[in-house]
Parts: sequence; C-alpha cells; structure tokens
Amino acid sequence: MRVRAPLLIAVLCCIVAVSTLSGCVTTLPGTPTNTNSVTTAVPGSAITNSSAAAKALKAPTTYRVTVGNTTVYAQAADTFLEREIGLMNRTYLSEDAGMLFIFPTAQQQSFWMKNMRFPLDIVFITADKRVLEIYASVPPCTTDQCALYTSSAPIQYVLEVNAGFCARNGIVSGDPVVIAAGS
Repeated sequence: MRVRAPLLIAVLCCIVAVSTLSGCVTTLPGTPTNTNSVTTAVPGSAITNSSAAAKALKAPTTYRVTVGNTTVYAQAADTFLEREIGLMNRTYLSEDAGMLFIFPTAQQQSFWMKNMRFPLDIVFITADKRVLEIYASVPPCTTDQCALYTSSAPIQYVLEVNAGFCARNGIVSGDPVVIAAGS
C-alpha cells in the first residue's frame, strides 16, 4: 500500500493543477486551431522540442503598445502556456501596464475571466494593428461556467488593461496600434 500512496498523491496533484490552470484563452469549436505546438517544461520531464525549451526558460518580454495617443507597457504572452495563464491569479496591475497576447496567425479568439481577481478591458487588435473591438470593464468570473468574450473577426493580438482604461484614454474601435519591443 505504501508504494501506491505516492502515485495516488501525484495523480491527484495533476488533476488539481489541470483544473485550476485551465486558461483564459480558448478557440471556438469549428475554428482552425493554431498550428504551432509548444512542449511545456515540467520538472523531471524531458523536453523534445529545443525551441520549446528556449521559450519555457525565457525572461518575460515587454512591449510598448501605443493605441491612439496612449502608451501601455505590456508583458508579452506569446507562447501557448503564457496565453493560457495570462493575468490569472494576479492581484494588481499598474495603471500604465497590461498584457499583450500575441498569436502566430490571425483567427477568431475567445477569452474568459476565470481565476481573475479584478476587472479588465479586453482590446482585440487585427493583424494590421487596428483596434477591432473592446470589451469594457469585464468582471472576473466567480463560477465554474464563465462567459466567453469572442472577437467578431480574425485578430492577431489582444491587449488586456485595467477596467475603464480605454474609456479614460479615449481608445475606440479603429484606432491604430503600434507595438514596439522594449520597456
């Protein structure tokens, strides 16, 4: 019996991890999925994709994202794992900060607010770097069934900022977006 107890504990830990780390990004059924695949590094596991190993170990990338006349310093979420976790479980976001989700190809995307602790504005940005639409002041999801916030057309970027940020700064659909590396 002692041999099986550690195995049972490991299985239960995996189940809990999977259920609590389910992401903030989903792709709608029937839409094409991203074709890139990333192998996530887990302590004690082998990594089979060398580029995945490099991405798993990389330092957070920051971008200056200018929408209209307003600049936000955004942490990049450009790997599958980073997009899945997003801003989940964070308790604070500076007023001029955000998270920039970068997708390898433009397609319709859906976001939810699972495990979020504060409301956000979700800004969908097209591949040609224009604001497609804004979901303003989206509240955190406090239940198991979370609402989806879906782009009305293909997008390649999503900027998440504090709730009310877009209204306070006059950001509207159609605004140009400039994304530059660096802080």
